[in-house]
Amino acid sequence: MPEVRRTEGKALSRANRTPRQAAVIEQSPLLGRRLSALGWVALTLGSGCLGVRFGSATAQGSWGWLAAGVVLVLAGVWGTQRGRRHLTPVLTSLQGLPADERVVLFLRAFSDDAGFSRVAALRWFRLLFTSMLPTPAHLWTEEDQVGRAVAPFGRMVALGRPADRLPRLGAERSYASDQTWRTEVLAALDRAALVLLVAGAGRSLAWEVDQVVGRDDPARLVLVVSRDRDQYGQFRASLGDHFPKGLPAYPPTRTRHRLLRGRYVRAAIWFDRDWTPHWEMLDGRFPLIGLARRTQKALPRALRPVYRRAGVPARVTPTTPRPWAVKLSTPLIAAFWLIPLALPLLGVILADAANAAVESALTGGSSDAFVDAGTDDSSDLFTVDHGDTLGFLSAWPMWWWVAVVAACGYRVWRGGPYVIMMARIQGVFVPVFLLAFVLTKLPAYAVLPFVALSLLVLIVLGMPIAAMLLIRRDVRDWIDSRL
Repeated sequence: MPEVRRTEGKALSRANRTPRQAAVIEQSPLLGRRLSALGWVALTLGSGCLGVRFGSATAQGSWGWLAAGVVLVLAGVWGTQRGRRHLTPVLTSLQGLPADERVVLFLRAFSDDAGFSRVAALRWFRLLFTSMLPTPAHLWTEEDQVGRAVAPFGRMVALGRPADRLPRLGAERSYASDQTWRTEVLAALDRAALVLLVAGAGRSLAWEVDQVVGRDDPARLVLVVSRDRDQYGQFRASLGDHFPKGLPAYPPTRTRHRLLRGRYVRAAIWFDRDWTPHWEMLDGRFPLIGLARRTQKALPRALRPVYRRAGVPARVTPTTPRPWAVKLSTPLIAAFWLIPLALPLLGVILADAANAAVESALTGGSSDAFVDAGTDDSSDLFTVDHGDTLGFLSAWPMWWWVAVVAACGYRVWRGGPYVIMMARIQGVFVPVFLLAFVLTKLPAYAVLPFVALSLLVLIVLGMPIAAMLLIRRDVRDWIDSRL
């Protein structure tokens, strides 16, 4: 829906400006896939740098790792977002949507597009102070979250801004000219299971408000309050009288709201069948925690009566099958963290086998000599402290570590975003440090150093392989479907 442009404080009439044509979208799927993959590589390296900076021995080294991490994370966010925009489907027309498909119509002023494109990964305090890992959820825009929250009602669709060259992330967009956009909106409005109307500034949404209210179906309308009190105040002053029972005033802002509110979407208003409005603040439950998906989680909670009235669940059950890359990477990660714990036991077994072989060779196979040689301490050429080794294997920290690895492996198998991001980072950084440690401090009790070293190398190489598998696009899409 075109906005009203202003010159010197006065509205410029539509008749006095050149009619705008539909946007020309310039997408490249190949470029999108490359940007998305490279973006996740940069995010992985950047997150690792932010973690390594805490272990730096010097202040200069710490600041260097911090600078490298911030630059890589910013580049990664840009690459992944740009790649997604190249890969986002563009609708030919809102009139040509499948007749049996449920849709949600997203109406807003184009000036709100920038706010709805915000992502949590670019919050500076996260990068500089918390160094929290950027998961796929941290790269979702506010519009992404709104679309996921209302997914039980259907696919969210909208008209795109005529000046776009790439579609925004969130609702699937169709692009229309000034001559056809009203027809497109009416076609989607007549069939939408839910209508989301963003309370924008000024009277740019006046025609849409008239069409929505004129259909006298308040049960499928939700008014989204975004940005700040002033924007909603302008909307209420300009268009509040179009609603049969008006609109509520913006409530006083409390400290709780300041701490728990979302990044851009502030509240939602739903209506009874007689147009009685109900204001719901979209607050989280804990400060900072869950910020990446605050809007997605808060919206269904606030609109529970709307979901119940429409007979739809609060969340769509994911149906994307688990990729083979996840099935392979999970045992590789578990082997990386668990098999090294068995090397002390392997050393005991190999040492005992070597001692038995030496004793057999010295006695020439005689059982009597074997017994005599066995009592001679000098024949124990490969000495391993069995008590210390078995004590280590039976100690509670080792079993605690096994439990931690098992829990993390389960979360990787289930698509946990934080654990998978940790596995990606570990697959790049940990093998380098571990190989250096193994090469410089090979265990002295290893009877066959070449075999032990070969086993360790194979284990270490499994981690980078797992990291590469977890960056695959099908894995990223599978994780997204489960969040």
